[in-house]
Amino acid sequence: MFTDFIHILQLEEYQLIRFIKWSLHNPFGKKLENKKSLVWTEKARFVAVVAIVWYLIIGAGLLEMLGILGAFTSAILLFFPWVFISLAVITRKPYEVINRKITIYKTRKKILSLKSRGLKIIGITGSYGKTTTKEFLYRILKTHFRVLRTPESYNTLFGIAKVVDLELDENYDFFICEMGAYKIGEIKELCYMIPPDFAILTGINEQHLERFKKIENTIKAKFELIEAVKNKAQCLLNRDCRIILDNYQIYTSDPMFYSLGDFKIKNPFLIGKANLTNATGAGKMALLLGVSLNNVRIVLNTLKPIPHRLEIKKLDNDWIILDDSYNSNVDGFKQALEALANFKNHTRIIVTPGIVELGNKTLEIHQTLGKLVNNICDYAVLVGKNERTEMLASTIKNKGKVIFIKSIKDLNETVANLEIKPPVILIENDLTDNY
Repeated sequence: MFTDFIHILQLEEYQLIRFIKWSLHNPFGKKLENKKSLVWTEKARFVAVVAIVWYLIIGAGLLEMLGILGAFTSAILLFFPWVFISLAVITRKPYEVINRKITIYKTRKKILSLKSRGLKIIGITGSYGKTTTKEFLYRILKTHFRVLRTPESYNTLFGIAKVVDLELDENYDFFICEMGAYKIGEIKELCYMIPPDFAILTGINEQHLERFKKIENTIKAKFELIEAVKNKAQCLLNRDCRIILDNYQIYTSDPMFYSLGDFKIKNPFLIGKANLTNATGAGKMALLLGVSLNNVRIVLNTLKPIPHRLEIKKLDNDWIILDDSYNSNVDGFKQALEALANFKNHTRIIVTPGIVELGNKTLEIHQTLGKLVNNICDYAVLVGKNERTEMLASTIKNKGKVIFIKSIKDLNETVANLEIKPPVILIENDLTDNY
């Protein structure tokens, strides 16, 4: 149970308030599926050791003051390891503050030195599409330049700093840096550490609204990247995002835009508007950086999707999987349903636990999504029973189309028991154990 709580803390990115909220909802823990394994980093080891030390100190104090009653109390406290883990996180806080400042200083110093020798920085942020756009841009640029990018979904201060420290050197022409944020000021801090020369804003929506509190905060946070670029003509904004179009003039003048129709992409591997829009943004930035139109088109037409971002898979049993399991958002959910709708000669099934961290928009958004599911899908397989899935189910008129399962592990058996023609199954989101 102790390591399970450490695992949840890591999944919550060591954010104490969120960890405590989870622990209060699950004071004795819960069975974890371990979709994302616990990694025993230096930080995780520190928290574990210090939590045990806190327990021993408090236990010894209780025994000293209360005798047998203290020993009994100490035994009970063993069932609440999250209390001592929380104390360990607080204990580490002063070190975290100092280490953060040192990391920013060292990383910025190295970046400025490399920039003086010709390195160009491309920052990418948005509520969605960051990683895919980054990967597509990397694949285009590497055909002409020496390029390094932050791997996978590395987009936090320490993750970016680690890449700069261990991998970035004078041999590279470009560094593509994905930048994430949960609050105002975080991207501004990243831009101080990694001053961008170019920027892509992929889109803004209600993603992580629970953390940002209101959409205005999300908008301000994402536009911090655009504000950090001196030459606004080197900023690329998604014209297809209504929120960007309605707000960009507050933060910048005369930026560049990209839109789904900018390129005629003929690529059978890229399905859905999301993939095509991200490819377009990458292609437009590559043109801005000096890659020829012909070469951009060649790469765009041969791109393969990023794993778990509307990735199409054909199984031996004639099932088709549309794997969109990574970190669902409102726009992506709708566009994935549009892609599913194109498979008219198949049984269309969506599998989803809903979208998390939508704050006070949770019910409204899931009601809207439920109506789309009702119109497009033959079956809705909903993972878990909660306010998200129950709202989705409530808007589906034919209740026979709705199936609840406890875990994504139950999917194969559930679908196999349906008497249907070969299905196309859209897996829309797959949540980690902290949700």
